[in-house]
Amino acid sequence: MMIKKLTTLLLLVLVAMPALASDGEWVLVTDRDGIQVFRQDDGDSRLKTFRGVADLQVNDFNAIGALLDDYDAVASFMHMVSEIRDLKRNSPYQRDVYVTTRLPWPVKDRDAPLRVTFYQEPDTLDLVMPFALHAAAYPEQAHYVRMPQMEGYYRFSPGEAGKVQVTIEVVLDPGGALPAWLANIILRDIPYFSLRRLQRVINQPRFQGIAHGYYQTPGAWQQAGEVREVADATREAKASASGVSPAPSEPR
Repeated sequence: MMIKKLTTLLLLVLVAMPALASDGEWVLVTDRDGIQVFRQDDGDSRLKTFRGVADLQVNDFNAIGALLDDYDAVASFMHMVSEIRDLKRNSPYQRDVYVTTRLPWPVKDRDAPLRVTFYQEPDTLDLVMPFALHAAAYPEQAHYVRMPQMEGYYRFSPGEAGKVQVTIEVVLDPGGALPAWLANIILRDIPYFSLRRLQRVINQPRFQGIAHGYYQTPGAWQQAGEVREVADATREAKASASGVSPAPSEPR
């Protein structure tokens, strides 16, 4: 009788226990401010892979390229990045950059030379920017700990005009004596805070209305832009006829 009760109790406990993530499965770890962050476990690695996803308001699809070409702006929204420096540009689709981080005391700052590529999916017109460690691009520096691993990607998936789903996925090994649990906390925060700050930066006037020519703008976005331009021209013409100066339009 006692064995039967223990068996029943054990079964109830097992049923009540939350399912643990198997290797390769994505588990939701953060869901706030319209941003979701997922974790992927890899049994062969002490570090986790984290992916952040958010639907952002983007007024001009060309602003994505303009922003990614401005390294100071990119460093301002990428969590814990202090500087991004151009090392070599092979084309608009491939470049080598040097990245330094700003980590809380007493952890020493890290650095990493990266090979960054850029392409557009022909069917969906998603803009994708993968990056990976390219150690040969820049020598190690005495005042930084070189990260032995850093890779991931940014993906900008256009929806209806003005809406873009942005995905950030990153895995990195900060190197040095940083324990895995602390490294994973830093990793978890990168997608969340980067996406949050990206929304504040992407619609700044300095990134609007800049045509690049190395990627295509979705048709719905082009039509929306044409309608807006016609509306602005009509408004300015009416204001001119009445002798009243038009108010500034929304940045494009």
